[in-house]
Amino acid sequence: MKKYFILLGITVGLFQGTAYADALKNSLTNMMNEKEDSSSMVNLGGINLNNPQAPTPKPIKTRPSSTVIATVNGRKIIKKDADAYLKQRTQGKVTDFDLLPPEQRGKLVKELSLPLLVVDVAQKELSEVEKEMVYTRTWMRKEAQSIKITDEQAKEVYNGLSFQARENNSSAPIPPFDQVKDRMKMQMLEKAIVTKVMKDADIKVDGNTSAGSVNGITISVEEANKALEQMTKGKMTWAALPDNDKKKLLEVMAPSKLMTAEAKKSLSTKEKESALAGFWMQKKMSTTEISDKMAQEGYDKMIKAAKAAKSKQKIPSFESVKNNIKMQLAQEKVVSSLMKNAKINVK
Repeated sequence: MKKYFILLGITVGLFQGTAYADALKNSLTNMMNEKEDSSSMVNLGGINLNNPQAPTPKPIKTRPSSTVIATVNGRKIIKKDADAYLKQRTQGKVTDFDLLPPEQRGKLVKELSLPLLVVDVAQKELSEVEKEMVYTRTWMRKEAQSIKITDEQAKEVYNGLSFQARENNSSAPIPPFDQVKDRMKMQMLEKAIVTKVMKDADIKVDGNTSAGSVNGITISVEEANKALEQMTKGKMTWAALPDNDKKKLLEVMAPSKLMTAEAKKSLSTKEKESALAGFWMQKKMSTTEISDKMAQEGYDKMIKAAKAAKSKQKIPSFESVKNNIKMQLAQEKVVSSLMKNAKINVK
């Protein structure tokens, strides 16, 4: 059991920031839905949504769903995907890309291009270690949806730990259950996933070219030394580790290896690309500098627009929304850079 709780400290990072990553991932195709007057969005005001063909004097011949309606840096966008996105954007009122006027088609394609552009650059710029981390985190989140940890189960574990603390005469204060409930449920969830992947795991120590293997997956000496660097703060290396402790170390490292392998095998291409895109976007935005002055200018524009629209909504203070404005401006800056160099061809 001890090795699993050691692992919890390593794997818990895989869950950090997932809500934020999801928000970024979802925004790749809907990032400006709240700004319908933006020039980057398709303005549907010129179309009679109840009768899309009304503005056109002659019936429009639509193409098959498998038709390539655009290319983005050589990647194809088929009409089926464009139709589905258009249906979502218009809440089902317009469902055929070919019914849009040429200008609106171009703007819609730009929206559809963004996820493809982000995926391409993410594939190029992210390291293999980062990609594996993203795949594993995504797989764990997906796997966690099938595991239910109830409050009663968490309470039972809490009571057991509290009893042990009293038995050992621990002087540390025991926090109330409600204060630690969510954290305990997360740890129990992680433990359940680790237990599942470790079932019947075949772990072997190799005294030659590698540290060992788990289910045939190699664990290199370099990986073992990196783990020991973190666990012992540089006081121990694989070569100096006693033989009877080497397998224990591999047992601690094995779940991460197995989860990464399972993630690569079970996640679909779309799931992998979506996860990489979200992570890259988050990483890129975090390194995009937006000054307080730029944020203030963005806030002033928001105030001006609200007054022009005679909005009755209460306007929050600059300080309360400054970070959100900076995030939005960083996102727009990253997107602008991607779109600037994109080769988009609408057919």
